[in-house]
Amino acid sequence: MSKDSTMAAVAGAGHDKRSATASASASEYIPTATTQSGITPIAGTPAGQSTNARWVVAAVTLYVLLITLVFHGTALSMVAIWLRSDTYAHSFVIPLLSVYLAWRLRGRFSALTVQPEPRVLLLILGFGSLWLLANMVDVQVVQQFAYVALLVSGIWAIVGTGVARTFAFPLGFLFLAVPMGSGLIPPLMEFTADTTEYLLRASGIPVLREGMFLYLPSGTWSVIEECSGVNYVIASVTLGLCYAHLNYTSLWRQSLFVLAAIIAPVLANSARAYFVVLAGHLSDMRLGTGEDHIVFGWIFFGAVMMLMFWIGSYWQQPEATPPDAESGAPATTLQASTLGGAFVLTLLCAACWPVLAAAMNRSGDPVESIALSMPPGQSPWQAVDLMDTRWRPLQPGADRELDQVYATQSGVDVMTVGLHLRQYLQQEEGTELVDSSINAWRSESDDWEFLSSQSALTDLEAPRQVTEARVTRGSDDLLVWSWYRIDDRHATNQYLIKILEAKQQLLEGHRRGARIFIATQLNGDRGQARQTLQNFIAKHLAAIEYSLDTGIADNPGSADRDFAMEPNAGVGTGE
Repeated sequence: MSKDSTMAAVAGAGHDKRSATASASASEYIPTATTQSGITPIAGTPAGQSTNARWVVAAVTLYVLLITLVFHGTALSMVAIWLRSDTYAHSFVIPLLSVYLAWRLRGRFSALTVQPEPRVLLLILGFGSLWLLANMVDVQVVQQFAYVALLVSGIWAIVGTGVARTFAFPLGFLFLAVPMGSGLIPPLMEFTADTTEYLLRASGIPVLREGMFLYLPSGTWSVIEECSGVNYVIASVTLGLCYAHLNYTSLWRQSLFVLAAIIAPVLANSARAYFVVLAGHLSDMRLGTGEDHIVFGWIFFGAVMMLMFWIGSYWQQPEATPPDAESGAPATTLQASTLGGAFVLTLLCAACWPVLAAAMNRSGDPVESIALSMPPGQSPWQAVDLMDTRWRPLQPGADRELDQVYATQSGVDVMTVGLHLRQYLQQEEGTELVDSSINAWRSESDDWEFLSSQSALTDLEAPRQVTEARVTRGSDDLLVWSWYRIDDRHATNQYLIKILEAKQQLLEGHRRGARIFIATQLNGDRGQARQTLQNFIAKHLAAIEYSLDTGIADNPGSADRDFAMEPNAGVGTGE
């Protein structure tokens, strides 16, 4: 018999055994008597127990439906991402799989004691506060995580720790429905580019690497977000968790298989990228340059997963037999009123947060403002009338914008710096200062190529740190620095900016901030370009801050007041 046949026979035997277990356990749900409370006890449990499995399931189901209704905006935002992103399309089956995995464990319920756990209400209040904070600053993924956490912790509070522990995996599996993982894209892109470059050099193929671009004699390749392999990793972890739960009982085997499910797709994606580039190089760019490399990627990923399942089948363990209900410890009596009270209290603790969010939403009328004033050039820099036809950041939804070019001459060389200000006075979902779904470096036009980005330290008092990126178009090769300014603070950390915005919303009822970009020609000398940008900031930071702070109706600063600075005024090291 082949190994494939053997694996099929093992899987079939396991299925028959699980079916027999489910059939045997189904008889435990036949009611045998009725108590004074009118609720039928579960067969096999002491007559004093007053809670029927159907009542517990009904309470849990009603709680899930009501919480989903209350947080319908958050739930719909998850579905919207599932619909538009292939990476998270599998999330539609996550709730169904969770229900199925819980149904498989139904035979163990009769040996458990349903005892509401009031201490979990503190956890619910914590997750509710997290949702409220994320709602104030429009951090969608945190809202979605908190919503699922409210579902899981609410079920825990209603049924108690003993039942929740038994059904921990189906409950925890629900968190995979949250569309998380976009933060893995940059490091996975970097790893894919590194390994592809290494494998090409090991194959004797000359390659020049610039950021995410690989230059071969036969053509140019770029590692884009779709090539990061994050979709393979997310799908592999989901399948790996299911397989490990269904086929292993020991924790160390489950952990090892899940670890393999994380590592395998990362390595497989690097191999896929290498083979695609190799095929294109050997075929003089006739193969692997179109949609066929995407199809090849999924076929290759499927083959890797089947290989993992086949290898993992050699260490399968028989499913643990559910404990005998009659031999278990005597169950304590739980009246219907106790279950109902726990349900109501849990629902109130979990459902109050959207009401609080609506009460705190006091953004008011639109803020009146005038256009940003141009920061005057500080010697030796001069503002020039030339339109900056080069690069502009992709930062949509700003209430006020300014694009200005400054120039200075050093000997025979003329250096230019483009200043781009994007200020947000009133933010809402879709028009936010910090939006991780938008890559600002790609520019408003599509003809610019984003090569790389990294954090960089300056010698200035402010900003102490910037995000540095390199963008190119034809002969234009630019080094760009960017950072955020909010409440007189300069920072690059998006999480810190969101915290400062939450503080603003709580204390002032609005969220305001700006993002600052400055760009200069690279000319092959990154050190010189950095010094140019740093000197420009040292001379102009005060003027930039003044421009951002004036011209707003409720700001004490006067928009019609002239601004003048001494030639050497500024912040930091200067020349």
